[in-house]
Order: sequence, then structure tokens, then C-alpha cells
Amino acid sequence: MIADALLGEGVYRSCLGGLDVWAVPRPGSRQKAAVLYIDYGSVDLHLRSRSGQIQTTPAGTAHFLEHRLFAKFYGDITEQISRLGGDVNASTSFTSTIFSLTCIEHFADHLALLFELALDLHVLPDGVAQEREIIDHELQISCDDPEWVGFLRGLEGLYQNGLLAWDMAGTRESIEQIDEGTLTRCHEVFYRPEYMGLYLCGDFDVEATYAAVESTLLKYSRSRSTWDRVERPVVLPTPHPLRALALPVSRPYTLLFFGDDKAGRSDRDLLLRELALELALDIALGPASDFFAAHYEDGLIDGEAFGAEVYAEPTFCFCTVGGYTQQSERLCEEIGAALASLDERVVTADLGRAKRKAYGLLLRAWEQAEDVADMLCSAAASGADPSVYFDVHEQIGVGDILEVLESCLSPAHQSAMQIVPSGRAE
Repeated sequence: MIADALLGEGVYRSCLGGLDVWAVPRPGSRQKAAVLYIDYGSVDLHLRSRSGQIQTTPAGTAHFLEHRLFAKFYGDITEQISRLGGDVNASTSFTSTIFSLTCIEHFADHLALLFELALDLHVLPDGVAQEREIIDHELQISCDDPEWVGFLRGLEGLYQNGLLAWDMAGTRESIEQIDEGTLTRCHEVFYRPEYMGLYLCGDFDVEATYAAVESTLLKYSRSRSTWDRVERPVVLPTPHPLRALALPVSRPYTLLFFGDDKAGRSDRDLLLRELALELALDIALGPASDFFAAHYEDGLIDGEAFGAEVYAEPTFCFCTVGGYTQQSERLCEEIGAALASLDERVVTADLGRAKRKAYGLLLRAWEQAEDVADMLCSAAASGADPSVYFDVHEQIGVGDILEVLESCLSPAHQSAMQIVPSGRAE
């Protein structure tokens, strides 16, 4: 047990059959939550054989596999979980596939179904063809979404069409190449205990739950694949200037990207970096900033749609800022000016407020079982334990903010993408 004074609770950690398991038992909690993490995402396209041969799988395979895992011989496993009163969701990101479960009762039964969902693969040609049609339809719809298109095209400008700029669902051409063999092989390689993590929070008995997890893993044990994963390289940005793309939209949409040239961090350094970027963006551009007040008033930004996000992982780190605006070039200039104005005096004056706000959000997240499970998962994926979240909020200082302004949030690290109504792109 990892006892932490700031958390005020025990965080249990164990390795069960190669599976990394973290648990926060919370007596009296009504909700129970589980996150099953698979270290397999959209950028993991390469496999290596024992002889050193490299095989490239089609883009979108991780997302395709996530979808097909819900199909069992008796139908959709979601129905089984719903009958027990639970709710399950799944998502595929750049580097992970995550299955999230919440329930109130029958936690052991729900966990058994969660493992069945992830580890029991049924692949039939008809099912693959049907899934291909579904994903193809999703891809067609996303082509008209200015926010999603702007995100992907902006990443192309930031990373020169690298894997981070590829749609996580693949392309209409790549999903045609995904077949039963591809899905089976990738499942054998990536859906293994050593590439997985289980993160739990709620009112349950830790020892009994761990025993049930071990028993379930034995049920799905299998021999090692002749293929293995290829480690991800650290990706550094090579940004290009603002570009425009015409789509059938009614309002222009602009998104700026800032790439971190010091990516490749983990553990406390990575979480500190992420927080420093979030605080810098909040001080410069957040709802309490002079920038926001002035440009919400003059109509440059849409207050409901304008915002910033930080994407920080061990192999890459970037930020996005933007929203809907009628004056794209001016918005880029004003964002740049707001970031450039953050000198030591300004940061010192506002850091206390920004830290209190961020710490309050962290504490509120720790109140909900589902958010706790997510936080355990995020910490483990960063190579840290959850108490580090609280440590970095306490220890971060003005120097950390000034450093990210120089090495990430500056014109030298900036790219941008503008979506304009058809007929207005140059």
C-alpha cells in the first residue's frame, strides 16, 4: 500500500500475472469504477518478428480492433453489462486503448465482463466487413467537422505528416486492408498483461478483487506471439506557418499548435511539464486573463468555444489554442502577443490564482470514483504514482512557467490551421 498524506487514502499497487493493478478502496462509496488500459494506440503500426523482420499494419487498426472486441458469439457484450446495471465506454488515442467501466453493484461480475471484453476476441469475416462500413461512415462524417479536420491538419503542419497527424480511425483506403489476420495478430501482440493496466476505485475488498483478477487472467492466458511491439520514438516538432483549408462550414475556425522541443520526459518531470503548460496558457489566455476579457468584448473570440488543451505523453508534447473567429490572422497575432507579454512580473502576480484554480479542479476530480480511476491510469501511463499530481501542484514555480514559454509557447514552435467557408481559402 502506498499511503499518502495529501490523498488521505491508501493506494494499493500490485503486479498480477504481469498486469499492473492500482486500487483505491473507498468504503461507503456508492459508485465503483474500473479503467482497463492497453498500451496500444493509433501510432503503433509496426511489429517486429523474433528474427527482426518489421511488419507495418494498416492505419486505424487499433481503433478497428477496439470496435470489434465488443462483438461476442452471443452478441454485443454491452448488453450483458447493462443488464447488471453497469456502463462501459471505450476509446482509442495516439498511444492507448482504454475501456472504462462504472457500476454500483456486482463489481466482481462487471470486472469479469471487462476482461472478457478486452481479451476474448471473436473475428468473423462478416463482422469485419460490417465494421468497415461503420468506420467508413464515421470517417465521411468527420471530414466535415471543422474542429477535427483542423486538429489533424494542424498536426500535419506541426509534425510534417508524421503518425501523430493520421486520423486514429485510419483512412478509407487503410481500413480496406484490415482483415481477420491483422486483428488477430495485433490482439495477440498488444492485449497482453505486460502491456496492460487495471485501475480501480470504490467500495470493494482489495484482496478478494485481486484474487478474482488473477483467476480471470489465467482463463485468458496464451502462449507468446511470434511478433512483438516496436518501441515508440520521441517525436519533436518541425512547425510550418499558418495554412488555410476550405470546407462547407458557416464560421471560420482557427487552431494554433505549439510543439515542445523538449519532449521525451516521464514521471514527475512529465507531469510538471504538463502543469506548467496548463498554467501558462491559463494565465495568458484563460477566462481570468486580460486577453480573454478584451477579445470576448470585441468579438474576436467566441467565449464558449475558445480554449486551450495540453497533450503531454512520454514520446511527444504539444498544445492547441483556438476557436471560431472571423479574424484568423489577428487572433494568431493577439495570442502570440499575450504569450510574449508573460514576463516574470506578470507570472509572479497571477501564478497563485492559477495554481489554486488547478488544485481545486484536482481535488474535485479526486472526489469521484470514475475520475480517480482515470487519474490512476494517467499517472501510471506517465510512469508516476498519483501523489505526484499533488506534489507538482505544490512545488511548481515561476521558473517552470517561464521555461515552457521559451521552449514551447513561442513563435519558433508554432504552427496553425485555419478552416474557412468554401471559396475563401487562398
